[in-house]
Amino acid sequence: MGMVLLFMSGCVGRPTSLLPTPVATRTQGPSPIPTDFPTPTPQGTQPTAVPTLLPGREQATVLRVWDGDSFLIEGGLTVRYIGVSSPGAGMFDRPIEPFGVDAAKRNVALVEGRSVELEADSEDVDANGFLLRYVFLSGDMINATLLREGLARLAPLGANTRYAVVLRSAEGEAQRERRNIWTLPTATPTPPPTNTPTPAPPATATVLVVATPTPPRLPPTATATPQPFRSPTSTIRR
Repeated sequence: MGMVLLFMSGCVGRPTSLLPTPVATRTQGPSPIPTDFPTPTPQGTQPTAVPTLLPGREQATVLRVWDGDSFLIEGGLTVRYIGVSSPGAGMFDRPIEPFGVDAAKRNVALVEGRSVELEADSEDVDANGFLLRYVFLSGDMINATLLREGLARLAPLGANTRYAVVLRSAEGEAQRERRNIWTLPTATPTPPPTNTPTPAPPATATVLVVATPTPPRLPPTATATPQPFRSPTSTIRR
């Protein structure tokens, strides 16, 4: 035969396979997907920035406005503005007063349904159990806004004097510009009665007039007719 079989020296007579060597099957699971890559932001949206609160402040959502100086927050608590006394708007057994409804509507426009920042002072609650707070929204103090617009008067501050200068300045501006409640006529107070005693008239000397008694009238005296003298008759004894 014309074919020559060649054998490698030192090898057994097994033919070398012409197929590729199979790759060993991996027994471990798939490699984890790296998580350190930033998640892409969809176009047209911006990540929501978490506001940083100043020390001493807390965030709250206003559920409902009661009137011009108070509102309800989540959790069922009522907040009252420090230093703000608005006219009555028919809530809490208060009668409706001039500009009371206007103050309540303005308060609705300012804070209702919004997230506000609350800041306490020395006194935490008032006599009704309402939280006493300074209220901030977008950097503005709503307490001062209501005073500046003439929709409230400055309420007694007590020990809550941290922003007393700001609140007094806001009320003073409304007074000078005669805004809203400062256009109402104010009654002239009646001066209180004085206790000064009324001076007594000078004493005058009392002159006693003694009436001179009128002598009684005597009956007319009868004129005696003179009689001739008669000597007494002597008795002569014999």
